[in-house]
Amino acid sequence: MIYADFVLKRPLISTIIIVAVLSIVFFIMSFFIKKVDPMKRTPLWLIPFMMIVQIVNDFVKDTIGKRWKSYSPWFLTLVIFIFFANTSAVYLLENPTGYLVITFTLAMCSFFVIQATGIVSLGIGGYLHSYIEPNPVMLPMNIISEISLPISLCLRLFGNVVSGTVISILIKKSFGWFSVPVMPFINVLFDIAFSIIQVAVFVILSIIFTSQKIKDEEKIYSKD
Repeated sequence: MIYADFVLKRPLISTIIIVAVLSIVFFIMSFFIKKVDPMKRTPLWLIPFMMIVQIVNDFVKDTIGKRWKSYSPWFLTLVIFIFFANTSAVYLLENPTGYLVITFTLAMCSFFVIQATGIVSLGIGGYLHSYIEPNPVMLPMNIISEISLPISLCLRLFGNVVSGTVISILIKKSFGWFSVPVMPFINVLFDIAFSIIQVAVFVILSIIFTSQKIKDEEKIYSKD
C-alpha cells in the first residue's frame, strides 16, 4: 500500500515541481519583458519565446477565428507544460506524461474546453441539436464520438511517451555495454525531438476539435 501510494505520488510531485519552476521563471521573465523597448532591437533571449507565441497565435487565428485571444493562452500553456513534462527525464524528474492519470487529466481539460466552446458558440439548443446531426439516427454514434475524444487524446500522448521509454530499454538490453556510446543520442532523440512531435500532435488535435464546435462565420479572423 505504501509503495502504491509512492508510485502514485511520483508523477504528482514531478508535476508540482514543473508547474512551480515554470511559474517562477515566467514571473521573473515578465519583469524583464516589461523593460524591453519595442522601438529598439529585440533581445536575443526573447526571440525564441516570441517565435513560439507567434506560431501558436497564428495557428489558433487560422483555425478558431475571431475568438482566438480567448484560446491562445490555454493552448500555449499546453505546449509549454507538455513539452517540459515530456523532457523531465533530462533534468532527473519522473516523467508525468508517462502516467495515464496525468495524460487523462490533460485530455479532460481539453475535452471541457471543447464542449464549453460548443455551448458558447452554438448556444445550448444548437449544441444539443449537434448530437442528432445529420439525422437523429446518428445520436448514439455522436455520443460515442464525443466520449472517445478524451480517451483518444489521453492514450495517444501516453502511448507515444511510453513507447520511447520502451525502445530505449530494449536498446540497452539488446546491446548491453555497446549501447553506452549511443544512448545519449538516443535519449536526446526521444526526450527532445519526439517530445516536440507529441506536443504538436496533442495541441493541434485539441485546436482542431475545438474549431469544429464553432460556427463557420465565427472562424473568419479579421484584424478590424
